[in-house]
This record gives sequence, C-alpha cells and structure tokens, in this order.
Amino acid sequence: MKSCSLFMALAVLAACMLQADARAQEAPAAPPLAETELMFMGEELYTVSIASRKAEPLRRAPAAVTIIQGDELQRYRTLAEALRHAPGFFIDRNEGKERIFLRGIPDSFLVMMDGVPFASDASTRDYPRGMDLSLEYIEKIEIIRGPGSALWGPDAFSGVVNLVTKKGEKLQGGQVTAELGSDDTRGTTMQAGFAKKGWDAYLFGSSSQTHGFEDDLPGGGQRRDDRFGELYAKVSYKDIFEISGRYSKYRDYYTEPVFLLEGQEFKPLSFVQATLNKSFATSSVSLQGWYQFFNSLEDYDPTRYRQKNKQYGAELKYDQTLFESNYATFGASIRYNDGSRTKLDAYGEEFEYFPRYDTRRYSTYFQDKWKLTDNLETTVGLRYDNHSEYERFFSPRFGINYLFLEYFDIKLLYGRAFRTPSLAVVIEKPGLSPEQIDSYEAELGFHYKNLFGIALNFFYNDLKDLIERNALGQISNNGRDNIRGFELSVTGKPLKSLSLYGNYSRLLGSRQRGASATTEITNPENPEETIENTIESFYNVAPDHIVNLGVEYSFLRHFRFNVEMNFVDQRKLGVSSDGSRSRRHLGSYAVFDASLFVTGLPVKNMELALKLRNLTDRHYTTRGVFGNVDGEGSKAYFIVKYKF
Repeated sequence: MKSCSLFMALAVLAACMLQADARAQEAPAAPPLAETELMFMGEELYTVSIASRKAEPLRRAPAAVTIIQGDELQRYRTLAEALRHAPGFFIDRNEGKERIFLRGIPDSFLVMMDGVPFASDASTRDYPRGMDLSLEYIEKIEIIRGPGSALWGPDAFSGVVNLVTKKGEKLQGGQVTAELGSDDTRGTTMQAGFAKKGWDAYLFGSSSQTHGFEDDLPGGGQRRDDRFGELYAKVSYKDIFEISGRYSKYRDYYTEPVFLLEGQEFKPLSFVQATLNKSFATSSVSLQGWYQFFNSLEDYDPTRYRQKNKQYGAELKYDQTLFESNYATFGASIRYNDGSRTKLDAYGEEFEYFPRYDTRRYSTYFQDKWKLTDNLETTVGLRYDNHSEYERFFSPRFGINYLFLEYFDIKLLYGRAFRTPSLAVVIEKPGLSPEQIDSYEAELGFHYKNLFGIALNFFYNDLKDLIERNALGQISNNGRDNIRGFELSVTGKPLKSLSLYGNYSRLLGSRQRGASATTEITNPENPEETIENTIESFYNVAPDHIVNLGVEYSFLRHFRFNVEMNFVDQRKLGVSSDGSRSRRHLGSYAVFDASLFVTGLPVKNMELALKLRNLTDRHYTTRGVFGNVDGEGSKAYFIVKYKF
C-alpha cells in the first residue's frame, strides 16, 4: 500500500509541476510582497482567546502561548502530531495510545472545544488525540503552557489546549477530502458552510479506517481494522448566539505483546452547547450551557471495563471595561457529573461500581487586567471551587507583561491549579487527595515585525500529591516533588518563500530522578528468608531534552514543502536492586517527517498533499505499561481536497 501511494502521488505531482511551469511563464508576476504584506508590515498575525478569555495579541497575553493555525496546522494529521512539535510537549506511547506530556507531566492539561471541556470526573486523562479527532474542521489550536485553573477550572492543571473550530464564512461552499495511505488507511471527509445576513452555518462529517501500525500477535490472525467516525455542526448569528455539537464513534484495536493479548479501546466523547452574548457600551455578558457524554470501553481478555458518563455544565460571565485601561471579568459556573453506570467484567463475573456516583462543583472567578502604561500591564485573578466530594479550593494567578525597546517583552507569571481524582482511579484506590501545582514563570521575548522571533521561558513547578502508579503498579499520591526547566523557541523568515522554526525543551528537578518503591522478595540464596528489593520507576518521567526543527519552502506559486525533525533524548527505565532489570534506558532518536502541498493544480479548486512520516524508517522504542513498545515506522499518506 505504501509503495502504491507513493507511486500515485509522485505521478500526479510530476504532472502538476509540468503544468505549473507553463502557468508560471504565462501568468504575470505577482507583486513582491502581495501574499505576505501583513507579515512584513509587522502586524500581529496571531491572537489568543484563552489567556484572558478575550482575543489579544500573544505578546500581551499573560501566559506562555503557542498558536498552530493555517498552513502550520495542515502539516499534521492528528492532535498528537501537532502537539509533538510544540515547545514543552513530549509524545510517548503505551500499548493502547499516545501519552502526551506537558512540562514533564503526562496527560495533565485541559482540552476544550467551543468552551466545552474534554474532561470530567469520570476521567481527566481521556481526550481525542489520534484519528478519533479530525483536524479538518479545526481553524487553530491555542496552547497555554502553565496552570489555567484561575479561569478554566481544576482540569487545566499544567496547561490548556483549545480547539477553535471553523466557521461557514471561511468556506462559503463545500469541500470533499479523500485520504489513502499506509497500513491500509483510507478516509473521507465532507464539509459545508455559508454566511449570509449575520447568520453563519458550518457542517462537517468524516469516516476513516486503518489497520494500524501495531504488529499482529503470532498465530492470532489479523487484527480487525480501527474505525473512526465524527460529526460536527455549528450555527451562529452575529456575535449574539451560537449552538454547536460534536458526535464521535470509533473502535481502536491494539495488541499487548508481552502477555500476547489483544484488546480494543472505545472512548468517544460527544457534546452539544449553546451560548448567548449581549454587548453594551463598556460591558458584555454571556451565558453558556452544555451537555457532554463520555462512553468508555476497555476490552481485553479476560477483563472488560465499561463506563457511561454524563456531564452537564452552565456558566455566566460578565466583562466590564473601566477607564479604557482596566478590563475585569467575573464568572460563576456549575457542573454536574453522573458516573453511576460503571461496570467491570472479570473472568466471567460482573461488578457494578458506585450505583449512585454523582458529583457537583460550584465555581466563581474574578480576573482584573490593568494597563498601567502603554507598555506595562498586570493581571490578577482568583477562582473558588467547591467540589461535593473534596474540599474547597482557591486558584490564584498573577502576571506582569512589560514591552520595552519596541521589540522586546518580558512576562512574569504565577499560577496555582488543582485536579480532583477521577472515577477511574477512585475505583481502584479510594481516599486519594487532589493533585496540586504552583507554577512560577519568567519569559523573555524578542519579535521583529514577524520576520524573526525568539522566546526563552524559565519555569519552576512545585508539585503536590500527583496521582500515579508507583514502581509496584499501585496507585498513590506521590507526595511532594518539583520540576523545573526552560523552553527556547525560534522562528525566522529570511525570505518571502522560506520559513525556519524550532524549539528546545529542557527539564530538571526532583521529579526527573524518578520514583522508587521497596518490597519483600524471597532470598535466592536462602528460600526461607526474604530480602528487600527496591524498584525505581521512570514510566511517568519525560526525557530531559527535546528538540524540534523545521523548514518550509514555497515555490512555483503552487507548491509548498516542509521537513520537520523531532529529537528525543534517552529515556530512563525501571531498575531493580536484585539485578532482574539490566536495561537502564532507551536510546535517543530523531524522526523526520515531510509534507508536500500542491494548491490550484491540476484544477483551480483542488489541493493535493503528500505526507511522509519517519522518512528514514528509524527504529525507536517507547515505554508501555507492561513492556517496551515499537514506534511507528515509515508511512506515506496521499490526500486530495476539492472545494466547490
């Protein structure tokens, strides 16, 4: 399949390049800066809405922010791919799916869409990250590194990832996409949109399947194909009213090679939400209500864990501008979670947990952003949460933004966040304490007219009671540790057609030394005696060094090509004092990905793309729950889009 896809792609692209040469000779030359005039004029091309709950330039946002949109977003096929190349992130993979670390903590950030959280008291760690989320209907991804609980609640522990969906006015018609690629991957998407007289409507649907890259078990036959389906719709009237919803369904089959088991994961998340806004001369008010449904199935011989979770939420927010230099936000929300339909089937017996498990959380928050001078702003915020099962929590935040010497800016930030234990771990270990983080940051940036930018961020995170499995496989609160480090990001555009970008993340602190646990084992020299055996675990520890580099080049008006490298430093493995675990780390690796886009050829409204993954077919290994897991080999995907 891969060779077939490559042959088809190269044949089509060769024909397109010949046609492009002919068109380039006939068509008049474009103005020198026509396509990138705004960029070279130095206007702010990126804004973020989740740092202060209003749109603002990145330099003035009180947070460490990354935006992925436009051509950048088109490079990636899944959310995990997109986050892999953002500063501070590391993508590992266990037997079932990707584990996404942010600043050294796995699956600790809040993912949102249309203001609806992809988290609940049922599970704070299950959110779409692979083919169960199509990026075709995502306009941009807003990323905040650092606690966001002051505005977004307890699940925004180490950061926030906001998925901003498209609007119909951008499409004004329809678009069909078809994909064919390695591992017998095939898929289609359809989207339509329009805008007229203040009304905006957008509709999206997708269906795809793949055999996946995991090896089939020896003698077990071929594993069934993974199947994914998704629907999304949104209707709005001006900035007054919006209603949107998402429905997903999928089955993801996997193998567990150590114990020769096959399993399947089924964790679709669906929602519907409605928002009303009313603006006045110096203030505005908004009211949102939403319903979220999370359906979880983990099925592997001989156990099956099933969960159906319903969640309801409502929020009222009021914004007030004072003296043209002060922006205050007040809000209150309520969330109700029903996780009572939770069952475990094991060895033919069925256990029903918490026949009446429901939780409530009441919240109020306040944030004040004061523009002291044209170049100096302060942000102060505080959130109060009252959870029905846990104690009351306060989440403060504080920030200073200072712009100086025209192109420089500095941010000093502090934030606190907490996260309550999810039902998935409460079942196994009742009585756990909520997790807590206190984060201190300093960021220095230099941005020259969007032609060159560099940002250096130092952070220190004080962690308390993280809920993780120890070296013996037992869930517990880890007590207190810390993680610190820095992130360096660089972007440059030396030529109109050439873009360079990269980032480097470095982690330090007591958490990087791993965790240990001691147990009693039989003395091999005297079976009647027991001795202590200490096991070190690094399963929840991210690598010390991560490097991402990329280059993008546009040519012949219709073509765009980019190459990216993701370098991961060696990762430590568990070590046992009895000598039973001799391998101490997994080696470092560098994976190269490339994408080629052809726009307007062979017909005006068509776009072709060839996406290559792991170009050098580099063999690398990730850390699974039960053993090491082989990484994904070289892959190719060919995509055709047609707009009508």
